Amino acid sequence: MARSFRFLVLLMAAVTAVVASAGLSASASAAPTFRPHIDVYLADGVTPVGDTIVHPGDELVVTGRGFDPNANRDGLPLPVPPGVPHGTFIAFGAFAPDWKPSAGAPESARATDRLGVQWALSADALARVPDVPFDMRRTIRQQWVPLERDGTFTARLQAGTPADIPAGARYGVYTYGAAGATNAAQELSVPVNYSAEPGPNTPVPAPRNLLWGYSPGFHRTITDDVQGGIYGTGGADIDDAGRMTFDLVEESVTDGSGVLRYRGTVVAFSRFHLAEIALADPVIRVIDGQGVLSMRTSTTNMNGTDAMRRVDIADVDLRQIGSGRDVLGAQVSFRPGIGPEALAVLSLGPAAPMDLRFPVN
Repeated sequence: MARSFRFLVLLMAAVTAVVASAGLSASASAAPTFRPHIDVYLADGVTPVGDTIVHPGDELVVTGRGFDPNANRDGLPLPVPPGVPHGTFIAFGAFAPDWKPSAGAPESARATDRLGVQWALSADALARVPDVPFDMRRTIRQQWVPLERDGTFTARLQAGTPADIPAGARYGVYTYGAAGATNAAQELSVPVNYSAEPGPNTPVPAPRNLLWGYSPGFHRTITDDVQGGIYGTGGADIDDAGRMTFDLVEESVTDGSGVLRYRGTVVAFSRFHLAEIALADPVIRVIDGQGVLSMRTSTTNMNGTDAMRRVDIADVDLRQIGSGRDVLGAQVSFRPGIGPEALAVLSLGPAAPMDLRFPVN
C-alpha cells in the first residue's frame, strides 16, 4: 500500500505540473460542419474488409473523412490541454452494444488491445501539447495519425483479442472522441468478422524461460491503482498471473557459475502514460550459486524505450541451479540504486520469487 501511495504521489505531481505549464483555459468549440465517415480495408488498403475473417496480427487500414480537426475541445485536461482539439480515437476492439461515450457508456464498454488503437489529431493541435516539464506530446505520438485540415486521415490498426471483453460485445472498428471528449457525430462503427484463432499473421509466442512478478504488488499497482497497463514485446510477455516472462538466448552456467541471458522488453505505464517504464533483456551473472540480475531500464519515469541503461536490479538465490534443471521459487532481493525514481518506488519492500525454466534438449 505504501508503494502504491508513493507511486500515486509521483503521478499527481506530474498532473499538477503539466496542467500548470499549459496555461490554457477551456474555450467553446465551433458548431460541427463536417460529416464523419469511415471505410475499413484489408492490409492492402484497397480491398474492403467485408465478411473476410480477420485473425490476431492481421492489419486493417481505416480511412476517414469529414472529421472536423477543430472539434472535440472538451474532455480530460491531459495529455491534451483544455481548449485544444482532442482529436479522435480509431480503434479495433470488442465493444458492448451500448458503447457510446456521448450516451454515458463507461470505458469498460470499449475493450481494445494496445496495438489496435490510433489517435487522429491535427498537427497544429499536437504542437500545442506540452513537451516540458513532462513530454505529453510523446504520449500521443506513439499512436498518432495526422488529421488533415480537410478532415481526412488514414490509420493502420493491428487486430488482437482484448482482455476483459464486455458481455454481448461486437468486434469491429470504432471511432469516438479522444481523451474524454464526447462527440456523437464521430461515434461510428464498422463490423469486423474476427476470429481469435491464430492466423498466418498471428505472432508466435516466445518461450517463457524467466518468469518474475517483480514485486508482489507490481502488476496490481500498474493496472489498478494507476489505471495503466503492462505488455511485452520481442521475446517478453505477461502471463496469466501478471508475471513478466522472457526468452532465454544464452545459458553458460557450469558448476554453479556462469551467465544467463534473456531477450524481450516489458513496458509498464500509467494512465495517460504520465509514467512509462521499460525493463528489457535480463542478464543473470552467477557465481557459486548466487546470481545478480541486471536489466536495461528507462532513464526517466516516462521515456519508456526512448533511452535505456543497464542497472543491477536484484540478487537471486540460485543454489538450486545445475544440469539444466528448472529453478522454481528462487528467492530475490532488490539492490539499492534502482532507477528511474518510479521504478525505485515500486521496488520498496520484498521482491517476488523467480522461476527459471530451461528448454528440454
